[in-house]
Amino acid sequence: MRTSPLLLLVASTSLLALAACGSEADRPDSEGSNTLSVAAAAATTPQATLSAEERETFRQLARSYMDDAAPDLTEGFRAASGFEDEVVALQPTQTHNWRVRLDGGQTYRILGACDNECTNMDFHLLDASGAVVASDTLEDSFPVVDVSPAADGEYTVRFTMVTCTVAPCFAAGRVYQAG
Repeated sequence: MRTSPLLLLVASTSLLALAACGSEADRPDSEGSNTLSVAAAAATTPQATLSAEERETFRQLARSYMDDAAPDLTEGFRAASGFEDEVVALQPTQTHNWRVRLDGGQTYRILGACDNECTNMDFHLLDASGAVVASDTLEDSFPVVDVSPAADGEYTVRFTMVTCTVAPCFAAGRVYQAG
């Protein structure tokens, strides 16, 4: 049975209103080049302490927003086989790297979405050398990048949680293929 996005939104808003502040599990670790800026942003952003069940509710919410946006943002594409959705909890300004293997000669669209506490999330698609091959840095919560690799290869989809009003915010990504 699929939970309605409205029910998830109401539940998530209620959970955030009741959540206590300051869970170490939801704060960034010491890895990554943006740790200090993430820590500073986290220090000024209200923090929600979430149970495992509440975290799963937010994961489902991020996925449901992606499901709802997909018909408008992925016309002419279908969910690519062999990929699982990536859903992660992020602090404001924190990044997450999602590695994907793409086949040369195919056209892909990578769609993102985030929960109701996020108003701006960006995607950067990097090739194996770390060069940016596509990006979406619009001020919205549904980043979309397209790529048609010339050859098979490993790519990194870098999620950046630009704006999150109550952290952690949950971000989701899905790979689509033309056809």
